Amino acid sequence: AGDRVPADCRVAELKTAILRVEQAALTGESVTVQKSVDGLSSAHCELQSKETMLFSGTGIASGSAVCIVNSTGMETEIGKIQEQIEEASNEDDDTPLKRNLDEFGEALAKIILAVCILVWLINIHHFLSFECIGNSWIPDTRTVVFSFGKATFYFKVAVALAVAAIPEGLPAVITTCLALGTRKMAKRNAIVRRLPSVETLGCTTVICSDKTGTLTTNQMSAVTLVVLGKSAKDIRDLAITGTSFDPDQGEVVGLSSIDGAVEQVALVCSLCNDSRLIREKGAFKAVGQPTEAALLVLAEKIGVEDGKLQAKIEASRRGSGDATGACDSYASGYAKIATLEFDRDRKSMSVLCRPASGRGLGTQRSLARRLASPGKSEEEPNNVLFVKGAAECVLERCTTAMLADGSVVPITAAMRKAMNKIIDGKAQHALRLLAMAVKSGSGELGALASYTGEHSHPGFKLISDPSKYETIESDMTFVGLAGLRDPPRPEVKSAIAGCHGAGIRVMVITGDNKTTAEAVCRDIGVFAPDQDLEDASLTGAEFLAMPDAEKTELLRTPGGLCFSRAEPRHKQEIVKVLKQIGEIVAMTGDGVNDAPALKLADIGVAMGISGTEVAKQASDMVLADDNFATVVAAVEEGRSIYDNMKAFIRYMISSNIGEVVSIFLSAALGLPEGLIPVQLLWVNLVTDGPPATALGFNKADPDIMEKPPRRSNDHFITPWILFRWLVVGVYVGFATVAVFAVWYTHDSFMGIDLSADGHTIITFDQLRNWESCESWRGFRASSFTAGSSMVSFSNPCDYFSAGKVKASTLSLSVLVAIEMFNAANALSEDNSLLKVPVWSNPWLLLAMSISFGLHFLILYVPTLATTFSIVPLSVNEWMLVLAFALPVVLIDEVLKFVGRNFVNVSSTRAARADTGKDK
Repeated sequence: AGDRVPADCRVAELKTAILRVEQAALTGESVTVQKSVDGLSSAHCELQSKETMLFSGTGIASGSAVCIVNSTGMETEIGKIQEQIEEASNEDDDTPLKRNLDEFGEALAKIILAVCILVWLINIHHFLSFECIGNSWIPDTRTVVFSFGKATFYFKVAVALAVAAIPEGLPAVITTCLALGTRKMAKRNAIVRRLPSVETLGCTTVICSDKTGTLTTNQMSAVTLVVLGKSAKDIRDLAITGTSFDPDQGEVVGLSSIDGAVEQVALVCSLCNDSRLIREKGAFKAVGQPTEAALLVLAEKIGVEDGKLQAKIEASRRGSGDATGACDSYASGYAKIATLEFDRDRKSMSVLCRPASGRGLGTQRSLARRLASPGKSEEEPNNVLFVKGAAECVLERCTTAMLADGSVVPITAAMRKAMNKIIDGKAQHALRLLAMAVKSGSGELGALASYTGEHSHPGFKLISDPSKYETIESDMTFVGLAGLRDPPRPEVKSAIAGCHGAGIRVMVITGDNKTTAEAVCRDIGVFAPDQDLEDASLTGAEFLAMPDAEKTELLRTPGGLCFSRAEPRHKQEIVKVLKQIGEIVAMTGDGVNDAPALKLADIGVAMGISGTEVAKQASDMVLADDNFATVVAAVEEGRSIYDNMKAFIRYMISSNIGEVVSIFLSAALGLPEGLIPVQLLWVNLVTDGPPATALGFNKADPDIMEKPPRRSNDHFITPWILFRWLVVGVYVGFATVAVFAVWYTHDSFMGIDLSADGHTIITFDQLRNWESCESWRGFRASSFTAGSSMVSFSNPCDYFSAGKVKASTLSLSVLVAIEMFNAANALSEDNSLLKVPVWSNPWLLLAMSISFGLHFLILYVPTLATTFSIVPLSVNEWMLVLAFALPVVLIDEVLKFVGRNFVNVSSTRAARADTGKDK
């Protein structure tokens, strides 16, 4: 025991009665597998059915054998898995985020190029004029007037427009968002190995999970104990809590005292056992067979009758002492003389024990008297046979049963029927049922009652002949029944419920047997308790044999699915078909057999504690605490990251559309340019930067896990999103142009007095035809104040060039203010600012303060103001800025209301129906 199998080999000869192998990492089976020399029924059966084969990398749990090597290196089953991993690596696709950003970038580049050309052409009359020949469209070359200076100026405007429209901070913000997500996930015990992985989880539509070690603890635990009470009709079914090998994690519920029957159960668990528990890195682990280790834990949970000794045992265990103090106490009263090894015919094993000298004699005299045949007396304690095995087999060979007070009664037909009914009921829950029995007394054990291990003793012949073991293990006294299983992790059920709430389907793919897998799936919520599983539970071989059309139809079926007895190639095929039908697949696993599917999936998630190194290397993310609930937390984080990136893009693009509309509208209406290139560059490269970066710190929406996941073929820009961008962008452009025009045409606006600076009021028609100023008769433009200085000009027509400095300042200030409010709007895609207020992201408040501070800096520092062709504003002028800027909040609130209650609600219902949540 303990050896690693170095190659794939065939069992030729057993050197011990039994050979058990731990091959969970390769096949996913939750218990050790018994090997034999019998031939296979089919050469093409699944790995789990190849009971005559040992596989490279698996471990020997007990026994020894002579084997013939038939495969080494890459020809072994584990070598084939390595080939499958390499094939999966070659099929690596771009992440959904990369595909969406590539699509968005291409579309944006085309639109920007078209808009820049259009803006330049709209302004062509400013630098190119000519007269046509007659009534034709043919220009008269003699009348062509071209201004290279103005052409260059408008070309710069077009270039500035391109700079304004491109969200140049996008790569930095995306990297920041992903890095922040990685840091948050590390705090939640999820180690991200590839940066885009967190975001990919955010759009996951299907989680394919291994069972053993992922959804379950991979630590066998006793979950029920059945013993008799005060009478034969009183059958006590005691629940046992705890999901690991930690004896202090759980208890035998309802066990108030240790009676005679329970004490004998503890004795069988302690003595009929070759495993042990060790403490490693603060956790309890099993050395030997997990089933036997679970029985040790059961004995520890039962404890000993002596209260002071029990307290001492528990204190020692908490202080990193012996993990099995109670078992040691029980075992110290006996000396093992012989072991009757397990075989698959009688399905039991037993140990013959003799009370140790000076210890346990009182208990054993009592036990001997209880088990002795009527009329016989046991003056000195004889050997005792402690037996454990398959429930139905051991019970069949028992003729008596022990009650709670330690007395022994015959097993009647009614009692046997009642016990068999309990066994059948528990078997339906995929429990591994072990019955425990004892046998003592010279009349019952015969020569074995006084056997000491000497070859000359008559009992030696009985012990040496395995064919006699079933006879020896007959006419026994039944003491109890334990139900064991590899229990689901405590957090898994709520995590899967969270997946269903988020519109994510969960599929279980395991190498374990079908009954066990289905029982676990019912327990954790993948299946409903009374759900018909005819079309929802298949073996890997059954799935592989299906036509492609049926595979696709099955995997499109709403709700959960379970695939059992699955080999690595089966898992790969399931993941491959899911990706082909457009699902974003996350695969969780811990074994070598999971590695190919982990590599092929859109995101592979490996277990950090129980996971193999192969699985970790093939994965994109490692769960340091093996907590499946961390996957759900990662999904939430991924969705939050994607929403934050959308918020940044929505903020930048809607603002950039506003700048484009502003320039376009000014040119279309014939107004002077309200924003010059240097101002546009300042806004986009400096002022917009801090709020855009701060949006990466947005908290997740309160309802983020109630929304369905986006599909892999969903476009980043949907018609509704484009409409929202355009509405907000058009208002931004309108507001910047409108405030420019209002300053020229109004001495007051909405009760705000604008006449204090003494500027000249003109009509809107005059403003549109400002280039004809030279032909206006009697036009006069007076000087006006700007802060502490005076803006004056000798030529009245300069009122529309040098004199537009304050109107241009108002346009720039409105643009900056709107973009700050627009950043607040971007805190949530659909939730109102009343539900997600600005202070929910303190970094955004700081960023807005910095941006306003920078704007005030260039306004009120004379040298900078001259550089950017702007002037200081008065209080009333700032009120005018706010009057034009604040409505963007109201507009976006209306759009959010429509999206929240009409546009997105139908898509949410459809997606939930697809996942089976509303089934």
